[in-house]
Amino acid sequence: MLATLLSGCRVEGMGTLAVNMPVEEIFDFDLAAQKISAAYGKPVTAQMLENIGKEKVTTLLSDAEYGIFNDKSWLHATGYSYYANLDMVNGVIDAENVADFGYNGKDTFDISFVGDVLYDTDFSPMMHAENVGGVVNCIDSEVVDYLRNSDILLINNEFSVGTRGTPLSGKTWTFQAHPDTLDIHKDLGADIVSLANNHVYDYGEIGFTDTLDHLDAAGIPYVGAGRNLDEARQARYFIVNGIKVGIIAASRAEKVYFTPVATEDSAGIMGTYESADFLDAIAEADAECDILVAYVHWGTENSVKLESAQKRMAKEYIDAGADAVIGGHTHCVQGLDFYNDKPIAYSVGNFWFSSYTLDSCVVTLRVDKNMNVETVFVPLIQEGCETRLLKGEERREYLDKIESFEPQAVKISDDGIVTPA
Repeated sequence: MLATLLSGCRVEGMGTLAVNMPVEEIFDFDLAAQKISAAYGKPVTAQMLENIGKEKVTTLLSDAEYGIFNDKSWLHATGYSYYANLDMVNGVIDAENVADFGYNGKDTFDISFVGDVLYDTDFSPMMHAENVGGVVNCIDSEVVDYLRNSDILLINNEFSVGTRGTPLSGKTWTFQAHPDTLDIHKDLGADIVSLANNHVYDYGEIGFTDTLDHLDAAGIPYVGAGRNLDEARQARYFIVNGIKVGIIAASRAEKVYFTPVATEDSAGIMGTYESADFLDAIAEADAECDILVAYVHWGTENSVKLESAQKRMAKEYIDAGADAVIGGHTHCVQGLDFYNDKPIAYSVGNFWFSSYTLDSCVVTLRVDKNMNVETVFVPLIQEGCETRLLKGEERREYLDKIESFEPQAVKISDDGIVTPA
């Protein structure tokens, strides 16, 4: 008993017993980093842990010690995923303002995708828009509100932007929009556009590089194209509710090649005619974010029949690290599928592109606070240079039709929730 009682004490003077005050424990962030790295299987540094503080690190260590450490551990303990925390340490996010960064005040957030739009004033959609007071007035107001309320919205920019260049010789349809029309993207709520398509190079290299310059000047991020391959293959990232989302894009749309694929020293789009380069890009992007979406321009125009390459490559993209595959180009909506519980929308069709009456849609990935992804299909129709939301019996008939398209792999509820059949 005496040894126990005297532990932590020292003798001061004749017959005097004084108790030492305990020295404050120094928290070992290096050791904590080693333990969490071992449990998580990804590199964790002491600096990263110091950035979030001892209390939150203690919570992480608890998950590590109980063998339940995973991606959600970071999110639940700190409010930000592992990748978002890395960005804070690396200065991508201002840690001092982290509480206000990317939170929408809800338990879920929406990543929405639509297909082709056309802002060339020589064609019927923009002519009609001029008569009705603008493009926003050509889109059902409920749809516009839905797009604006999406936390991330991607639109396919199916045209060159600028006033220079010459239409490509031998190409039937060539599109170029004035730089001022890029405000329409913002009016619709676009956060990013895809340039991986078969019309962004319609006015040659000058028109193409001008497109990049005008989008940069307008502050509109883009994917799927660049001044060289390194730019074209890059994903773009967003952080919402503490979760880091990546979007990457590529095209295999042309049977006769007018649109060049970028090389190490030449401008063009990101191609996926052969999948190896795009698979490498997907794998690299997957290592930088929590949720990665591959947006691909492909398929046979005006056909709901899938090409074998679509079915094969969609699975390859997911195996490489994509958490969803969203397609476009066909001017019609194609079927939906799941692979390894991850959604595939083979083509979202046109959004606002022509005067024809065509099926259209918005596909939304709804992400909850546990990083679970729910797929939502919003049924639309494009007709008479306008796009409207389908309701009632017309809506259900449309959803039944989409379910019937190959691979006939999904069910769509009346409120648009897509699940495996």
